Amino acid sequence: WQSSLNNSTWSTISGATNSTYDVPSGLTATTYYRRYTVSTLNGVACQSVASNVLTVIVQTVPTAGSIAASQTICYNGDPVAFTSTAGSGNAGASISYIWQSSTDNINFSNISGATSATYDPPSGLTVTTYYRRITVATLNSVACQSVPTTAVTVTVQSVPAAGSIGSDQTICNGGDPAAFTSTTDGTGDGNITYIWQSSLNNSTWSTISGATN
Repeated sequence: WQSSLNNSTWSTISGATNSTYDVPSGLTATTYYRRYTVSTLNGVACQSVASNVLTVIVQTVPTAGSIAASQTICYNGDPVAFTSTAGSGNAGASISYIWQSSTDNINFSNISGATSATYDPPSGLTVTTYYRRITVATLNSVACQSVPTTAVTVTVQSVPAAGSIGSDQTICNGGDPAAFTSTTDGTGDGNITYIWQSSLNNSTWSTISGATN
């Protein structure tokens, strides 16, 4: 048995003397193989012409490309679709993708049906989630995977706490209500501001312009 990297210069494979040959694992370059038959009679070895050549095509490792971008949403919100720089593989290979998600940025699971270059996470996200993508290059029915992209993060804010305000009061017609107090300030992730609203029927509410303290 002989092998070649260019289908021109051949080297005999040590110890390969059976009718079949199992190429060892770990091949990193496209390699050509051929076989000679040796017939030995009365100590005289005669050699056939070379057999037909078999080619083991080694695909290059696909490039992952990149995805963007990390974002922050409200609890139960709708993330914006990620953008993509495409991955690549050998000439002639078909490219598809595997999207994965994780809530700890360590253990990732495949997202069923997510095989396009871009991905739009569904709305209703309630926990911070990490996303990454793997490029799959398929050539001659053999699928090879890239390393994963750098993960992007969808940060989910906790639901802000409303706090409480006080207190009810009675005034004369045309009078001046006392300023409301903040019995308990609102809390949440990040910077805190407020929206004040008023209603004449405790049902239909309107935002008070400029009231953000």
